[in-house]
Amino acid sequence: MTRDQHLEHRIRVRAPEAGESSPSTRGHVLPGEQPPPPFEARRPSDYLLRAAASAAGQAYKSLAIQQLAIDADDTILDLGCGTGGELATLLRALGPDGSLIGIDTDDDALRVARERFDDRRLRLRSGDAHALDLADESVDRVYVDRAAQHFAAPATVLDDLRRILRPDGRVVLAEPDWQTLVIDSTEPELAANYRRFVVDQVIRNPRIGSELPRLVQVAGLRLDTVLPATATFTDPVDADQVFGFARVTRRAVAAGYLDDDQADRWLGSLTGGLFFASLTIFITVAHRGG
Repeated sequence: MTRDQHLEHRIRVRAPEAGESSPSTRGHVLPGEQPPPPFEARRPSDYLLRAAASAAGQAYKSLAIQQLAIDADDTILDLGCGTGGELATLLRALGPDGSLIGIDTDDDALRVARERFDDRRLRLRSGDAHALDLADESVDRVYVDRAAQHFAAPATVLDDLRRILRPDGRVVLAEPDWQTLVIDSTEPELAANYRRFVVDQVIRNPRIGSELPRLVQVAGLRLDTVLPATATFTDPVDADQVFGFARVTRRAVAAGYLDDDQADRWLGSLTGGLFFASLTIFITVAHRGG
């Protein structure tokens, strides 16, 4: 890959075309009330699949999976596979003698994945990322997509990934740094308070995307490259499917990062005019030495 290709990959999400309407939340919306469209009041059951299928999701995921450099007969681990948003892509990269293991702690998500796939090469199991029930040097490729931000002890997980990787085996981790979250606002202090709440309270490991290049090396893996992929949004409806503005804003009020009036103005401003938001996901690629 050339130096220019290592520069930031920008993922654009379409803005509404001329004549398309976008419902407004300019009306008075208190944080405890049911928000009107376009913001969702509750996290939808198909959130993970919908995020995976979005334009922003497809772009960075395609780049990350490309970095796995999968061989047809590899054994791949999708750690934190959820409902299986990437399982189909990984299976297509394998030949008849390859195998794919999906591990997650969410039994409901795994049940959805089992309903979606019937492939003898695929094994889905419930398991703890911090103590993988896999033999030493049994896996060729490991894919981790936005799961490390939730790990209780990322360093412990990376130590175990090194254990299960075969010599020259590769791991690709695609994780955001939530400090890079940008939401344009005519009241920038509200945007700053919202981001501060996300970093302080919402995500367990909010800076993991920029920490992983160091952490993989501490775990004894060899760092190959880091690719930043910035998702940009110009449609608040599309952005809400990723960020959950109404849900997170209610929590920010409860935690004291915004008051009711600020929350009302914040939600209203997001659809009251032109919109822009972005978040950078860092794709860290490393391997176990031979």
